[in-house]
Amino acid sequence: MGDDDRRPGLPASIAFVKPAVVAAGHAQEPSWGRVLATTVKLWVWRRRPAGFRQQAVPGRPSRKWFHWRPEHQLTARPWRLGALVLALLAVAIAAVEFTGIFSRAAPVARPPVGEAAAAKAQAQAAAWIAGQVSSDAIVACDPVMCAALQADGVIADRLLPLGHGPAGPPSANVLAISSATVSQLADEYAPGVIASFGAGRTRVEVRAVAPGGAAAYESALRADLAARKSAGPQLLRNPHIQFTAPEAGQLRAGEVDSRLLTTLAALSSVYSFRVTAFGDASPGAQVLFREVTITAGRTEDEAAQLGAARSLVTAQAPPYLPAHATIIHLTSGQAALSVEFAAPSPLGLLTTVLTVDTQA
Repeated sequence: MGDDDRRPGLPASIAFVKPAVVAAGHAQEPSWGRVLATTVKLWVWRRRPAGFRQQAVPGRPSRKWFHWRPEHQLTARPWRLGALVLALLAVAIAAVEFTGIFSRAAPVARPPVGEAAAAKAQAQAAAWIAGQVSSDAIVACDPVMCAALQADGVIADRLLPLGHGPAGPPSANVLAISSATVSQLADEYAPGVIASFGAGRTRVEVRAVAPGGAAAYESALRADLAARKSAGPQLLRNPHIQFTAPEAGQLRAGEVDSRLLTTLAALSSVYSFRVTAFGDASPGAQVLFREVTITAGRTEDEAAQLGAARSLVTAQAPPYLPAHATIIHLTSGQAALSVEFAAPSPLGLLTTVLTVDTQA
């Protein structure tokens, strides 16, 4: 069976249709301000006093003007007429100001708060997976997360869309799913949360898949923890590596990724250096430290030593090939080498070594 049979493709992308735009040149309805102003003008004209008459003005044949005939008197009380005119004018001015506000561009419709929070969590999870998860890992995901991952640059061949059937994701390495859809099946096949984004029902969890199930995963996790607790103190006794107190405590507690422990041991066989920090980039979950920062043991040729150390670690084969190995500068200005491995942290790398040593 080929790869195309094992990895179903993503569903067709959803096309978003933009609303039609009214063609330029179509007549637009007059504003309410103009309508009311015209109404006031007509009202005043129809109720003009009898003393007004339309008379042509010499020299201006194209326009009509109203002139007062003094031989006539107003039949209505002037103050009442003036009050009505002023009142209508005030209404017209207020309408113009009111409609002026609403004649501006209509506000963009915003999604409900829950939808916006869910979209934000999905985007953050997709960006984290694209940047932190191993580039050859298969990611099982619900349709929404699969679309977000593909939009963030994760190729479709690495995505395994989850269906609605009873089948689990044993062929995947990582599961990305909303907490609202986490099922007993997901807990069985992917019990280890390695990152999470958002909160409540909008939370997105990234989990490490355990093909053997939750029981086998817990057993492997306990064995791997014991191996890391044994390897850590051995590094502390290595005369070519110096550690600060926090990093020494993390080694004794078995909180450092097995790939980092092996890499530090390999580097110490050639160079002397100082470990300044362990780190990880997994929000929302307590995971192993996958990143280490080291400085050169001798300051006179630190650039050459760090460059050679970087060449050594980037020449390794998986699973000991780091995702990133970069020369950086600390806040003090000192040069350092940052080595980071991709998620998730594999189990059992040290267990076999310890078993062989015990039997020898």
